[in-house]
Amino acid sequence: MSLDESSSGVRAGQAGQRNRGWSRARWLVLSSVLLVSTASGGATLEQTAILALDQADARRESRLAGYSVTEHYTLRGSRFALSAEMTVETVYQRGQGKVYRVVSRSGSPALQSRVFDRLLREEGEMSRGDARLRTLVNSENYLVRLAGEEMVAGEMCYVLDLTPRVKSTHLLKGRAWIEKKDGSLLQIEGTPTASPSFLTGRPAISRKYERVDEFWLARSSHALSESFFSGTTELSIEYRDYRILDDIAGR
Repeated sequence: MSLDESSSGVRAGQAGQRNRGWSRARWLVLSSVLLVSTASGGATLEQTAILALDQADARRESRLAGYSVTEHYTLRGSRFALSAEMTVETVYQRGQGKVYRVVSRSGSPALQSRVFDRLLREEGEMSRGDARLRTLVNSENYLVRLAGEEMVAGEMCYVLDLTPRVKSTHLLKGRAWIEKKDGSLLQIEGTPTASPSFLTGRPAISRKYERVDEFWLARSSHALSESFFSGTTELSIEYRDYRILDDIAGR
């Protein structure tokens, strides 16, 4: 099966049900803790911010049934003046993961296979089951510290310093901005604690999010990698035309 027609999802079943139940249970527990702490006056501002982050993450996991989106990838390397582009139609469904359909490709065949194909394969594998849970931005996967407050995209945000609890290509050591009013993730930037297979070294990564209906979903992602042999490599992803999928099982 070619990658252009590959499906990274798996049939929904017991794993999806377990993940949904776990997320909902975690959300309820965190909500209760937040209410008790606030009522008793015992929660510090940092604890409030961390609980807001976890609550927003659990809420999104339990309520987002899925979505479709068009992703446009652009890759440029300075050393050999190579470039490549790719447009992908992506469908994510809770419990099944992501399915990719490559719509178009252009540019360097070497970059297509070495970077784009590996990236789609790894992202698909990390989009489902326990692997997905290990990529979420929450206090289970990160040691979180409050760094301050800033305005981002017209919203007052908590600024959080993030340190991954384990080494991973999908966890960033850096900083996140979450909405102060509900904990939604608006922006994250940093470097992975392990080197991804599709780029040299540990790239500096920045992701921005936009509101789609009630959810904040990725709007853009930019990765910059530098090495002596490869020079500077830039990978940009733009996300457009989101459509939120209905939860067939009901909320």
